[in-house]
Amino acid sequence: MEMKTRDRIRFATATVAPALALALLLAAAAPAWARYKAPGWEAGPREGYPASLSSEGVTIAVEPLYTDELAARAFDKKDLVTRGIMPFGVVIFNDNDFPVEVDGLSIELIHKERGDVHVKTMPPSEVVWRVSRRDKTWRTQRIPRLEPDGFDKDMLEDFDGKFLMDATAPPHGKAGGFLYLHLPLGEAPSAEEVAAFLSGALLYIPKIYRQDDGSRMIYFEVDLAPAVKR
Repeated sequence: MEMKTRDRIRFATATVAPALALALLLAAAAPAWARYKAPGWEAGPREGYPASLSSEGVTIAVEPLYTDELAARAFDKKDLVTRGIMPFGVVIFNDNDFPVEVDGLSIELIHKERGDVHVKTMPPSEVVWRVSRRDKTWRTQRIPRLEPDGFDKDMLEDFDGKFLMDATAPPHGKAGGFLYLHLPLGEAPSAEEVAAFLSGALLYIPKIYRQDDGSRMIYFEVDLAPAVKR
């Protein structure tokens, strides 16, 4: 199933607010040399992802971009992780004769030793708002609603286009995209703290469907430890 534009816009604007539009308009009006330039990205081969799981003819691979350097390969921001936003690449490889759909909004990061940790993706609009702020500290209170016209359009288009709202892997094909997660580690955690946290975490993927008959497939829990270099 293709990503639904109306649903994506509704989701992307659900947490953002008119009072903050001015700041984003100023960011969008930055000089041409400072404008956002979207890096290319495409899903790699299956063997390139250490963290993966296979079942029922489907392999789901996960790549947490857990340093600023890794995140900058996919997004034109040099301090994305420092600002508290970690992109998670999710790639679906389908060996079946029917298409398979994954509901990205249902995916959660959970921790094997901390039962209180259930982290879902934030919408692309919130990501753009957060990375456009001059103040890099994490704002914990709810972000008011903001109209899409207030965003840096190039940046929003990139984060939105790479967003795994839902994805369909065709028969004997692949599909993928990114989730944008904020880990519960406080302000400016060290690289060692991030690696230790991810080594004890899983990406829980509950909603996977056959598109030929609509039936639900088994859920996935992908261990993230193999993806972390310690």
